[in-house]
Amino acid sequence: MTFIKSLQEKYRSDKIFLAEWILAIATGAFIFLTSSTWDLQSLTQWSVNVWHVLFNGHPRDLYAYTAQNVWHVHHAHMGSELLSVLPWSIWNFPLFLIERFNGRAIVDSAWMLAYSKLFLVLLSVVMLIFTKKITMLITGDKTKSIWAMFLSASSLYLYLSVCYSGQNEIFMILASVIAVYCLLKKRTGWFIFWSALAIAIKPFFLLPFLAVLVLFEKNILKIIGKAALSLVGLVGQKLLFMGAPGYSESMNSGPAKEMLEEMFPKNISTSFGQISLFAICLVLIYIYSYSRDFSWDSLRTDHNRVAKYAIYVINLTYMSYLMFSPFSFYRVDILVPFLYIMMVQNEKMVFYTSILDVAMQFALMMQLILRSSIMFNLGFVNRSVFQRLLGYYVEYDDQSKYMRTDLFLAEKFPTLVFFRPMFSAVAVICGILLLVFNHPDEKYTLKVNAEKRCRVLLWIRILTIVPFAVLTLYLFTHVQERVYI
Repeated sequence: MTFIKSLQEKYRSDKIFLAEWILAIATGAFIFLTSSTWDLQSLTQWSVNVWHVLFNGHPRDLYAYTAQNVWHVHHAHMGSELLSVLPWSIWNFPLFLIERFNGRAIVDSAWMLAYSKLFLVLLSVVMLIFTKKITMLITGDKTKSIWAMFLSASSLYLYLSVCYSGQNEIFMILASVIAVYCLLKKRTGWFIFWSALAIAIKPFFLLPFLAVLVLFEKNILKIIGKAALSLVGLVGQKLLFMGAPGYSESMNSGPAKEMLEEMFPKNISTSFGQISLFAICLVLIYIYSYSRDFSWDSLRTDHNRVAKYAIYVINLTYMSYLMFSPFSFYRVDILVPFLYIMMVQNEKMVFYTSILDVAMQFALMMQLILRSSIMFNLGFVNRSVFQRLLGYYVEYDDQSKYMRTDLFLAEKFPTLVFFRPMFSAVAVICGILLLVFNHPDEKYTLKVNAEKRCRVLLWIRILTIVPFAVLTLYLFTHVQERVYI
């Protein structure tokens, strides 16, 4: 009985146990070793191309050289700014030396691609450290800070972006997290600097940055001036490559242009014309932020409350974007770590927020797969460490029903396709309720089991991605289109 009582106490404990950290790390490692996406291969090669053009003495030829696609990556054009790959270039310098002096293409080596992706994992660890620091500044509670770290580290969103897709979004996320940390430390200049860097890497942070800015700044001219400062890095890169060979063509054919064009889709028809729900949300968020009775002095006089609001308006902005604007499957990572910094603050609603978090992650996963996404296809197992250990690769054919998990599931479970609206609805309502239940002023509470902690939910959320990854590997080992090396 003593043993059972001890287990019950641990189950209800607020502590994150070593076994749970190991489970989260093992899940991440499994996804890391069994995937090598086309984006990872292209981004890695682009980062190395920086060194190629530097050593050739023509740094402004970066986009033209990349467009030549000497090393035969999936994406010919580098459709993003320099800072989106520059940090990676420093890490990947050893790969450049191998490629230049040995003549071996990086994209043909699973181990070199794994080395490249490892950089993203290390940056994620740095991001988690700052997550803990921010949560400590807001709550002063070490346990809550560790929970914010753990929930971020073990989220589907980070697994998909870093361990699976190998995306460079983490560069922007890390810079934005450092920016918020500087803000809460009352270092306004550094807040703007790191925000400008995040925006220069990828402009997504511009939208929540503006919400945070108007939360504190009420002078319109100063808002315009500080917003302009946040664009210095982005504009500087464009000036650096203005007129450079291949730059304009690459930016026009890359994903950045398409993303901007699709950011405000036509959701509703009115007599004024078609309108975007995301645009409406942004207007309301900015008015809401501006109308809060805060100033820069509030960081000293009412630090905890104003810090909670800063995190909250960031979540409002990012959640609205994911709900009402098209996005690539890996972009769900923008919720990390701000969603979990917000969630751990309110211990009165821990049970319900845990349920909502798990339900939202699972529903998003199902929706992303069933919408004919390219994720979890057999082509992304090729050039992974797992594939190299098997000794063969698969000739990828997008039309084969066994090449993508969504096609396989649609054949075996055809009714799943009809549940797509349900999964979308679950994800949206869970996202809305997470925002409602975690309002900074804790306006809403539920009395039944609200403070109960259910560890089973924690284990489920860690393993959400695993069945889909395992199914992909199962298909990879059973298809006929195998070519032995």
